[in-house]
Parts: sequence; C-alpha cells; structure tokens
Amino acid sequence: MSADIPAAVEPLDPALAEPVIVGPEGTEAAPAPAAPAVTETDRPTAVVRYGAMGLLGRFVNPLEQWRCNQRVVIKSDRGQEIGAVVCKWGGCGSPGGVPPQIRGEVLRTLTHADEVEDRHLHEGEQREFAFCRERIQARSLPMKLVLVEHLFGGDRILFYFVSETRVDFRALVRDLAHEFQTRIEMRQIGVRDEARLLGDYERCGRPLCCRAWIKELEPVSMKMAKVQKATLDPTKISGRCGRLMCCLRFEHATYRDLAKNLPRKNSLVGTAVGRGKVVDTDIVSQMVGVLLENGNRVNVPVESLLPPDAAPPAGTPAAAGESVREPEPPAEEPEEEAPESRVASEPQPERPAPGPPATGQPGPPVPPATGQPGPPGPPGDPEHRRRRGRRRSRRGGRNRGRPPEGGAPGAGPDAPPLPSPGGPGSPPPADRGSAPSQGT
Repeated sequence: MSADIPAAVEPLDPALAEPVIVGPEGTEAAPAPAAPAVTETDRPTAVVRYGAMGLLGRFVNPLEQWRCNQRVVIKSDRGQEIGAVVCKWGGCGSPGGVPPQIRGEVLRTLTHADEVEDRHLHEGEQREFAFCRERIQARSLPMKLVLVEHLFGGDRILFYFVSETRVDFRALVRDLAHEFQTRIEMRQIGVRDEARLLGDYERCGRPLCCRAWIKELEPVSMKMAKVQKATLDPTKISGRCGRLMCCLRFEHATYRDLAKNLPRKNSLVGTAVGRGKVVDTDIVSQMVGVLLENGNRVNVPVESLLPPDAAPPAGTPAAAGESVREPEPPAEEPEEEAPESRVASEPQPERPAPGPPATGQPGPPVPPATGQPGPPGPPGDPEHRRRRGRRRSRRGGRNRGRPPEGGAPGAGPDAPPLPSPGGPGSPPPADRGSAPSQGT
C-alpha cells in the first residue's frame, strides 16, 4: 500500500505534523494504521518513559518483579524501544496528564546483550547524522538537522530537523533510505523541542524543565512575567530555546492565587499604627507597603491589615512584625568653593629670612623693601601673579620694623643717611658684641 508524499511540510506544531516514511528500497510507504485506542484491560499497567523526546505512555506490564526507573524493552506503535518504568499506573508517583490509552506492552527487562546492541546502535547514529547533514548541504535544503534516533529494533531511523520555511525533502529521504536500507522518518520540530533534545542545564542550576518533567509545551506570554514582577528584559527571562522560560508558565497559577490576597495600589487600608495608602506589594512574602498620613512608611503583613475606619490614630507604636521607616530629609547639596578660597587654602612653602652677610664675604641678595614692586609674573597667568603678591606681602611683614640698610625705618632707598651719634665727622662707635672679622 502506497501513499503520495506531500511536496512540502509547513512548520506547524510537531504533534500535528504527519511524519514522512519511506521504505528500505526507497518506495513510498504510508504509516501503519493506528490501532483502536484501548483504555481498559484486566492486565496490570505501568507508566513508561521512552524515546529521545522523553515521551510518557501507559503500557501493559506483565512483569511480576520490577522497580521504579528500571530499564525495559517495550513494544510501542513505532517499534521496539528501550524505556524506563516510572511507576505503576495510578500509583503514588504517577504523573498527571498521561493519557489513559494503552501505547503498547513491556516485553522484558533489559539484559546485557540488549545493552550491547543499544550501544552499537548509538555509535552508528553519528555516521547517520554526518551522512544526512552532508546530503542536506549537497542539495542546499534550508533545514537544520538536530538529532538522529535509531530505534532499538533497527527497523526505523528518525531524523529530527528545524526549518522556518517550506522544505521539499523527498529526494533527501530517498538518499537516506538507499544508504541505510531501512525505514526513514523525518520529523520537523520547533526551537523548544530542540532545546529539549540538546539542552542540559538552565541558569538556575537545575536540568531543563522541558527535558526533566514537562510533557506538553504550552505557550508563555509576557503577561505572566508582569504578574510575577519579573524583569521585562527578554534576554533575562528567555531560556535556552530563545523563548520565554517555561517556569513562568507553571508558576503563573501560584502567583495568580497569591496576588488575589493583596490589596490594590493607592487603596486606603488601616494598620496598627494608623491609616495609609498602599504603595507597594510583595507577592512572595505577602507584605504590603503602606504610606501613612504622617509621612512614614510601614511594611505590614497582609493578614494584619485593618479596615480604614478601624485604624487607630497616627503615631501609635508599631506592633510586632511591622517595620516603620521615617521619611528621609532632603539631601543638601554642598556649596561649591570659590577658586580664590581653594588657592588660599593650599599650603605655601616658607622661605627662610636672609641673615646679615659676614664681613668680607658677599651675602645673599636682599629682598626688596615694602612697597617696592617685584619682577612681573608671566603674562596671562593671574594665578601666578596672585601667589607672587602673597609672597611679597609675607616678606614685607617679616621686614616690617627693621630699618633697611643705610636708612631709617620706613625710609625708601633714596632717603639720605642719618648722622652719626658723635656729631658730624666723628667715627661710628665700635660694635662691642661683634666678632672679629675673618679673612681680612
């Protein structure tokens, strides 16, 4: 029995897309007709996880002795596969959402020979992946190969690929069937299923939810992130697949129920320290931030809120579990210091006062007297001129009260010399405290 292969496959939901199957000789073959769904049986059943996608199904389990997570060989609608028993159907560890239809039967527990055969098939998947990718590049098909799964029985190979456009892969399927001489099945998946097949751990440090326990990938919206008060940056709330993280979806119901207990913002509520307005809420801790009438802010548990009319007057001491925060005064901006004051506050180096020169030896140059202008500063440098002016004023203060050489106190350089105490023409009195001259 043969059926026409569609010319193209649209990127629809993988659960709704029909796989394309080609026989071992390259002849087009239709998938086997599905058996009628059986939901009731007198034989014991168990939940088994199988396949690369981690599918869950209900299987007839004739084994008398078995344990959870035990590896077994099963017969499913795809052929012989290796799976793991999760639990007894309807048992304490039975996951919810598993359809009650019986998918197949457990044949036997996994033996050492089965493990060797399964290892051999996995080693061959690398060659099958490389050959398929080479043919995709040779035929320039706009598709990305993700994973190859060779079933345990060896009678079927599944190729998972991702594509955003319509792809005509009939020639590729014939090449694969001619090379491997078995039935070929092409399955188109989305980016979330790609992360389920190839991903390992998420940023939280735990395995990917879609790989560990999520069975059906439901849509996730940005509204769920807003309800949970998560950041709206797509790069921070996106998972390995590039879409919004699945945890936003399965945690949404819990956040929605907790949010119903909190009052709306800007609503009037009463607390043990007075009446106020709701300004903030915390869904996880169930705390409410209230701005009181006196300007203070208090954080109150939601179960401690009172009606506005039953609130005590403002200023009542806070009860246990409530924290009051006083309003912060406005910060004063520091005044900017004037440039002149900053220059005056800088320490200036002290210059030693010049002493009297020794007899017969040239002394250091005498600084100019008060009022005598110093050398001019560099043109266009007012800072340099101000510093030179201050140095001149300090030198003038040290020389104040000491007569300059050859004149009276306060006399300029052009003033006439004073007469000697003994009268005109008399020699000056000898300096009794002076030391004898050296080097004469």
